[in-house]
Amino acid sequence: MSQNENILTWEQSIDALNNERITLQDFINMNASHTLYYSTPVGENKDGKTIMWLINNSRLNMSFYPTFMTRELCRETLSAAGRINFMIIEGTLESALSSLDTNPILQNAGLLIQDTNGRLAIPPKMRVGK
Repeated sequence: MSQNENILTWEQSIDALNNERITLQDFINMNASHTLYYSTPVGENKDGKTIMWLINNSRLNMSFYPTFMTRELCRETLSAAGRINFMIIEGTLESALSSLDTNPILQNAGLLIQDTNGRLAIPPKMRVGK
């Protein structure tokens, strides 16, 4: 990765990733402090049941912890999915990835970053490189 690629905007780094000019690990490292919005992984649905809120991809046999580029998108998506009484956490890409290490179930989950233009899946076990 060149020194100039260390200062790419989020959109530029997505483009660089999609066009294979950087690796996913490079993308994670250069965007570690980018703001994301998410909620706790466990919460109530509209029927009052407490469940784990992960997105399952049966084709990949993986689960993903949902995160969002904006607070509004987070609120809209979780509400549309039937989640109630949730709090929105403002964190970073690094903190969202680190939160996966706090629970044995989440350690096997990836991270799904959603914005109005699509989704970016980060596979399980990928973290910010030190």
